[in-house]
Amino acid sequence: MRSPARRPMRIAVAACAAVALLAGCGPQSAGPSAKPAPGQTTQTAVRPASELSEPARTAVSYALAARSWTPATYRSQYETQLRLAVGRLRRELAQVPPTPEQLAGYRRDQARATATVTNVSTLLENDRQAEYTVVLDERNIAAGQAVAGRTTNLVVLTNRAGRWRVTAFTIQP
Repeated sequence: MRSPARRPMRIAVAACAAVALLAGCGPQSAGPSAKPAPGQTTQTAVRPASELSEPARTAVSYALAARSWTPATYRSQYETQLRLAVGRLRRELAQVPPTPEQLAGYRRDQARATATVTNVSTLLENDRQAEYTVVLDERNIAAGQAVAGRTTNLVVLTNRAGRWRVTAFTIQP
């Protein structure tokens, strides 16, 4: 039998997972018939990653690291985000490393998040900067409750000394 004192923590973790997932939910694109904005090209994720440009692959790697984890992989996913980020984003991430208590709570509540890339759209790509939308089908589970949905994530990158790094990652409404 589970302790009643742990119930608020499980509810809080489930609520946080739901809020994190649903923050990116909202009106979805009209589907395949939707036309990209002028100058925008669309790449779908069903293409092999090797067919995506280097900055697009970096954008996808960051999005998956940010939105897909288990208690066992949470720290390494966080470290991947740190490695791929620069500037303000990196400084903000560095201020909130996962704590032992946080990881223990995720293990206790069997929390996890899974994300699958469904689409990558190029908004801007040149030698110095790039912007993409990365659409993810997500499923978050905590304390036996699951929330599923689709998020559209804006990933902004810069080329620093020949290496593409993420400067911003935002879930779009």
